Amino acid sequence: MRIIGVDIHGGSGSLTARLNENTTITLNDAGIGSRGLLAYLTGSKVEAQDDFLVEINSNGANYIRAISAEGWIGGSSSVNGGEIALNGTTTVNLLNGGDRTTAINAYRTGSKITAQKAVTITNITNSPSAILYGLYASDGGSIDFADTAYITLSGGADNSAAATVYSGSDITLTGADINVDAGYAFLANGADSVITGNSARYVINGNMLSENDGAINITMADNSAFNGITTLDTSASTLDLTLNGAQSVWNMAGDSVLSNLSLNGATLSYNTPVTATFTPKELVVTGNYTGNDAVLVLNTVLGNDDSATDKLIVQGDIEAGTTKVAINNIAGAGGQTINGIKIVEVGGQSIGEFVQQNRIVAGAYDYQVVKGAADENWYLSSSVSPIEPPPVSPPTPEPEDSNNEQILRPEFGSYLANNYAANTMFLTRLHDRLGETQYTDVLTGEQKVTSMWMRHVGGHTRFKNSNEQLKTQSNRYVAQIGGDLAQWSSDGLDRWHLGAMAGYGNNQSNTTSHAINRESRGKVDGYSAGLYGTWYANQADKTGSYVDTWVLYNWFDNEVTGDERATETYKSRGITASIESGYSFKLGENDRDSYWLQPKAQVIWMDVQAKDHYEQADVTGARTKVSDKTKGNLQTRLGLRAYVNGHSHWDDGKDRKFQPFVEANWIHNTNNYAVQIADTRDEMRGTKNIGELKLGIEGQLSKRLNVWGNAAQQIGDDGYSDTSAMLGIKYQF
Repeated sequence: MRIIGVDIHGGSGSLTARLNENTTITLNDAGIGSRGLLAYLTGSKVEAQDDFLVEINSNGANYIRAISAEGWIGGSSSVNGGEIALNGTTTVNLLNGGDRTTAINAYRTGSKITAQKAVTITNITNSPSAILYGLYASDGGSIDFADTAYITLSGGADNSAAATVYSGSDITLTGADINVDAGYAFLANGADSVITGNSARYVINGNMLSENDGAINITMADNSAFNGITTLDTSASTLDLTLNGAQSVWNMAGDSVLSNLSLNGATLSYNTPVTATFTPKELVVTGNYTGNDAVLVLNTVLGNDDSATDKLIVQGDIEAGTTKVAINNIAGAGGQTINGIKIVEVGGQSIGEFVQQNRIVAGAYDYQVVKGAADENWYLSSSVSPIEPPPVSPPTPEPEDSNNEQILRPEFGSYLANNYAANTMFLTRLHDRLGETQYTDVLTGEQKVTSMWMRHVGGHTRFKNSNEQLKTQSNRYVAQIGGDLAQWSSDGLDRWHLGAMAGYGNNQSNTTSHAINRESRGKVDGYSAGLYGTWYANQADKTGSYVDTWVLYNWFDNEVTGDERATETYKSRGITASIESGYSFKLGENDRDSYWLQPKAQVIWMDVQAKDHYEQADVTGARTKVSDKTKGNLQTRLGLRAYVNGHSHWDDGKDRKFQPFVEANWIHNTNNYAVQIADTRDEMRGTKNIGELKLGIEGQLSKRLNVWGNAAQQIGDDGYSDTSAMLGIKYQF
């Protein structure tokens, strides 16, 4: 049965009804066409005060209207509609509605519904085929809200709408909180049918559609959110959207079209897929786009030029302003670009600009946001070279030259520095470790002689990568301690030493890229432990030949932290071993000093390696593989040491002796230190052949105490250099 809760008829006169505060209209078992509050025909008017409540349970009946201002039309005759003024807070609850169940309805010219305070609408049905409406204005009707509209539609058909205008009608909102589980938040259909959203806070969970020359114009203030898509069906339809404020965001769920878009500090974010299965989305702006300190978040399978990507297509102009671009990498492994990955397509002029918000990284490459050199479009490029799009004519252009310099991630330098430090940090030479002067040991002849030694090293290394795009500097500190476990002689003249040693080392590096303003930092903390053995042909004065050997097991904790990237942690382990031999020649002597030359050679095997490391996952769970590609290195050293052994006249009759020296070495490495990120390999340059000059002094301060120190400089190719200083001490018990 059709029920009307409050029915105010006009037509032939003027009639106004005033509803007091806390008025409630409740309809149960309402039949088809029921109305909660009706202002019918011109001259009818209803004024409702605070806490006005309309509740209707229709049990599936169709054409229910909770609050309705209506006119009449019959044949060629018509009568304008009535007016309803909602002067206080209003709540409408509709349950179990059938088709065309509407909360607030303005039908026919002259029908007008205004609201001065917040209106809350809940329209719920159990019928998935029922079309539900929150606000509905048609045939010249008008709805004007001065405060927030809270509208929830649930369970209805997919052409339901929270706010709908048809046939020359209008709805004006001043803020809204809309949740539509199926259908539209805003729908404008027909010429002169307009939905206007005055500047206020909006939270919109639903889509927008402007069709058949309709118009939607929404201005969202700060802290607004739009979760949905926009659609235009004809060029005459319009949909203009403005989002203001840094806390405002449009989360675009699918392909969208609108007329004009302005983002003033706000964010446009293309929804991120939850898996690596990715269907790119496009937003087409048929007019102009304006971004003033805006943010554009796109999803891209970062790779080469043909990579799948979300896209912004602006058929008009990019107005003055700056938009920051952020990219979610969807399982892209990185790749070399030639023309770039097109992310913004512009039909007019790019007066404004798009810039990179943060690092865009995939596999081995860094990407930049750049404007095309020959067009108005914007691209993601892993190439240092300017973007040169393929020509439009001829239709099939010749293949592009792919020898562009690619933008390698600065993390390459950090991984290389860590690898190099782990393999070289604990390398020693005989004089580094023992620091012995050429004197007759006062303890010679004793059955057991015990000594302990310690050395401290500080160093600074500089190198470049294979394409000299990355420059790395590192600082290290090493402390080693050791001592003889046993000494013996096989013939009474020679001497054998067997000892143990252990060490701690720390290396910290910084890599900068000249191609982009980005850095990466590396860190190595580690330890070593092992044995050494030394043979002197003549123990008494150390003349003649010697052979020294050692072996170490090394283990390290490593870190790599790129700009705006999570810290990567991994471990490395391995063996280093050495054999060194030399021969000491006495060139001459006087009362206090003797003069010596010592040619020497050393071979070191370095095989400290990191297992394959997988960097932290992107938004789809994909991870980038990092591999140590050095696979062992054999270092050889040929050198000549010249030194003076003696004392000054002040030390006559004392135990002090000193040995200043100068040493020159040529160092050769069989392999360059290398690392591979994804499918791209990079190497440390300049270490193949290295020249070294070392200056220092070794001294006996007493019968039992030795000290030594030196400074060394290494120079290689391609900008490699290393500067170090060492201080050592040994005590004999």
